[in-house]
Amino acid sequence: MLDMFAEIAKQQEAQVRQCKTMLAGFKATGETDLDYMDSYMDSLHDFMEQGGDAESLYLEYISHIATFNPLKAKELKENLEESLGYKTEIAYAAAYVARKICQAERGDEGDEFFKSQCWRVGSHGHDWKIMVTGFLYHVVEDLDYDAHRLIQLTKEKLTEWMREPKNDFWRYDFDEEELMPFAGEKCIPPTEKEWNELIDALNLLNEKTAKDKNSYLSRFKDKYLPIKVKIEDLEHQPSRKEEHHLFLQMLWDYVDKQEHDQLMNGG
Repeated sequence: MLDMFAEIAKQQEAQVRQCKTMLAGFKATGETDLDYMDSYMDSLHDFMEQGGDAESLYLEYISHIATFNPLKAKELKENLEESLGYKTEIAYAAAYVARKICQAERGDEGDEFFKSQCWRVGSHGHDWKIMVTGFLYHVVEDLDYDAHRLIQLTKEKLTEWMREPKNDFWRYDFDEEELMPFAGEKCIPPTEKEWNELIDALNLLNEKTAKDKNSYLSRFKDKYLPIKVKIEDLEHQPSRKEEHHLFLQMLWDYVDKQEHDQLMNGG
């Protein structure tokens, strides 16, 4: 077994050396073909971990991309942070806050409400923003909780956990399956702009503040984050999925158009 692990480590070291050589060549020649470069550099993802040599090298690769395509570099860096678990702790903080409020507001039924509404939506999110918004969405809409206050509580809980990174009890504080990707030892907190984006999404999703169904539907156009959260809400509640199938189709159409526009614009 030890020999097998030693051989794997040897292969990984060789892969890092090859990528380091290729990256030096990309820089020297001013290479800008992303598909070509990715065909080499993407192999680092197979064994990348927080703080490792592979991550450091890939960040250097992102810095090279930033010299000719800053938007792509930003996207790659955000995806890297997401995949290595730098953001998952934020989602757990939101889930923690949501459950505490549900217990306080609904008594014995709080846990059931959290599982059937908050966890159901948030745990199906495909990135940390969707998870955070998903965990808090029904607290805002169904429990009439202020979105700004919710985000402030989440920020405070995250800050508290980050002060004691060795005290990782929160990783095991939920009976449900763990969130993916697994939280790493370090966390990169959201910027103020990102916190405000979450507040805006929660307010937009609150159907109680819309004067009618049409005005509520119109809110979602070109609003990627709340669209994805609303899709998770409806897709993972079969009875509502059938009831709102036309609404779901409209949301998917919005997503398709926005992703198409981003592709056409190089973003």
